[in-house]
Amino acid sequence: MYYIDGQFYQLGYKQKISFFVVSLIINSFGNGLSVATAMGSAPWTAGAANLSNLTGAPISLFLAFFATSVAFLNMWLAMHFNWPRLIGNIVFGMSFSLLVGVFANLFVSLGIRHLAWWWLLPIDIFAVWTIGVAISIYQRVNWILHPLDDLTNILRFDYFHGNASKAQMSNFAVAIGISAVCFPFSHQLVALGLGTIVSFLFQGRNIAWADRHIFKRLVHGDITGQA
Repeated sequence: MYYIDGQFYQLGYKQKISFFVVSLIINSFGNGLSVATAMGSAPWTAGAANLSNLTGAPISLFLAFFATSVAFLNMWLAMHFNWPRLIGNIVFGMSFSLLVGVFANLFVSLGIRHLAWWWLLPIDIFAVWTIGVAISIYQRVNWILHPLDDLTNILRFDYFHGNASKAQMSNFAVAIGISAVCFPFSHQLVALGLGTIVSFLFQGRNIAWADRHIFKRLVHGDITGQA
């Protein structure tokens, strides 16, 4: 929804599509950049990276698996089965999985890993920040969401009384658990670092900050996903 001069307005389809495309690109860019720096990715991306490292399967496969599984979980948590919302979750998840790989490969090909760590660290933190901004945008648009971010939205408003930090940290705790389970078998943790810690501790606050400062007139509407 949009808030102008004390009035709330529903977004038109052109606006929804525009915000969706912008937020999808920003989110994929941030995740791809964080993977390329190898200084720590968002917890779910790190979980997929550790499963990939353990099994040898592509990271995109696990990102897609997470997206599909959580899409169905969201229907159960929301206590309302909504086919458009489910399909939208899966479409977003698959598009995101593909684009993360594209951006990660692009930055690696540009030689980002040859930079010194004191350059990579702020770049990684910037990448994590952009992810939070993207999440804030498409959660407020609430048209098509990545299933994992839709999960945060449901937890935030249905279970944590609007608290973005609690919802995000609960979501991330499961993802970090996946990486922890991989460690005894692979004896190695990948894509986990300072960026992951920053994401785990501050991403909820980052989302709340973006809610107030990025596209300030864009506000949370009905989280059932119905127009």
